[in-house]
Amino acid sequence: MDEVKAMARAGESVGKAVGTGIKSARHGAKRAGEVGVALSRQAAVRAEQELASRGYSTEELQELLAQRATGMSRKELAKRGRKARKQWDKKTAKSRKQLAKNTLAARKELAARIDPGKPKQRRKWPWMLLALIGLVAAAAAVFSRRPEELPIAEADNEFTRRDTQARHRADRPDTATQSESRPNVAREQSR
Repeated sequence: MDEVKAMARAGESVGKAVGTGIKSARHGAKRAGEVGVALSRQAAVRAEQELASRGYSTEELQELLAQRATGMSRKELAKRGRKARKQWDKKTAKSRKQLAKNTLAARKELAARIDPGKPKQRRKWPWMLLALIGLVAAAAAVFSRRPEELPIAEADNEFTRRDTQARHRADRPDTATQSESRPNVAREQSR
């Protein structure tokens, strides 16, 4: 049991040492960062004083550096940069659209390869609708050509059947009358 207690105490002491080391490292890093910021500020102030003693401001120095490096002023460089960004944006917009189209086509093709499924069935209702319209048109044509029924003569009509036949014969004078075509004309006239 003494060994177990000794190991436990050793673990605790090592844990304390590691915790203390990490804490001191964090504090050291914080102090180093603060010192770095202070030294950077001092260096910037010293550089501005040097430039001022030679008669240059920071903006003039940037302009001089740009002209020596490229042969153009900062304004010209900024203008060129804007143009380049606009052209890049146009190109990337076109390429993005094309990329989207290609991606969609590839997805569809891949989906068709993975799960071909059954082929699409054609819709039948447009053909049925056309057939129905054709049947209605045919029925309308048939009914429009059907002869009209003549009304039946009523019983109290004053014309008789013989009168009607005689009237028809009178309308067609070139046909022979019944009395000429039959030998028994006298019988019919006596009736």
